[in-house]
Amino acid sequence: MALRPSMRDVLRGLVTEGQVDAEVEARARTALEVRQRTLSASPWFVKALSGLGAWMSAGFLMSFFACAGLWDEAGVLIVVGVALYTGAIFLRRKTEGPFMEQLSLSTCLAGVGSILAAMADWTHDDVTVALVAGGLCVVLLAYFPDVILYFLATLGICVSLGYLAQEALSGLGVDVCAVLGTAALCGLLVFEPRLRKGRLGHRVGPIAFALACAVPGWLLFRNVVGTQDGFHYVFSGDFMPGVVLTVPLCLIALWTGWQVLREQGLDKDRGVWLPAAFALVLLTGMTLSTPGLLVAGLMLTLGFHRRSRVMLGLAVAFLLTFGSFYYYDLRLTLLAKALALVGSGLVLLGVRQFFQRRASAVLSEAR
Repeated sequence: MALRPSMRDVLRGLVTEGQVDAEVEARARTALEVRQRTLSASPWFVKALSGLGAWMSAGFLMSFFACAGLWDEAGVLIVVGVALYTGAIFLRRKTEGPFMEQLSLSTCLAGVGSILAAMADWTHDDVTVALVAGGLCVVLLAYFPDVILYFLATLGICVSLGYLAQEALSGLGVDVCAVLGTAALCGLLVFEPRLRKGRLGHRVGPIAFALACAVPGWLLFRNVVGTQDGFHYVFSGDFMPGVVLTVPLCLIALWTGWQVLREQGLDKDRGVWLPAAFALVLLTGMTLSTPGLLVAGLMLTLGFHRRSRVMLGLAVAFLLTFGSFYYYDLRLTLLAKALALVGSGLVLLGVRQFFQRRASAVLSEAR
């Protein structure tokens, strides 16, 4: 099954339903060809070379600052960083073209790095550096119109918040960030059409993808620390028990599934939502020690719902990662792992049988 229907399928469906006339396909093809020629005036390799030249220019600029000895002067470095930071924002908002876009992006990242390096050398306080990094990312998210930087800025905010929460609440702070991040991710993707029409606009997608990287990242950090078994070289805090974290994640998944079914008009069909709820509860019970599996499954559902290949790729990657952690968890017995494999296999067979029956019913109705 294709994730996205082709333009021809959409137009034919509209013609069949009587929404548009039969000649709309020819007019749509003409408009798409004109738009494609306008957007693709330069070949892709020209744009790639322009971007490479912009990054090399920013790299040469930073190497000049290093050769001039600015990296040893925190006061001068922070002035230079602020100048690069504000200049890149102005440059990106006032200019267009692949070269200027990549130059402003690389210069902005160089400015942020200079400011953070100066703050770290000046204050020697990681909390202050995290606060400054979060503030810089918030400004970029609001005023720097670039999809790549929307993603990087949101990821920077998540990392800063995670570090601050860990400093304030130890492992509990990381768990709270994971739960809140999961709720934010689900809310963004469930209400994506409405949010894209609001003030967030094109920021919705990059923010959602950044959360899709940050939330499993927090849970992965939790699993890595949990496998140390007393050798706390990286982190010495204590996390919440797995069941305390998995239960709110399950409730978020139930709410998300219900919203997805409502959007598809299947919320009143017990033959749909009852097996789905049973499968989710069973999956939650089998993965109490590895909540990342539940989040990965939730990302997989949202990826299919919004027909996003990127979200599906992230979900599959994290699903395999957390599945490996679950299988090689020494705190679980082989009997528990075997029962989990049998249970997951039964769930998948039941879901397959359900979809086969539903597909046959839909085909019979169409005929």
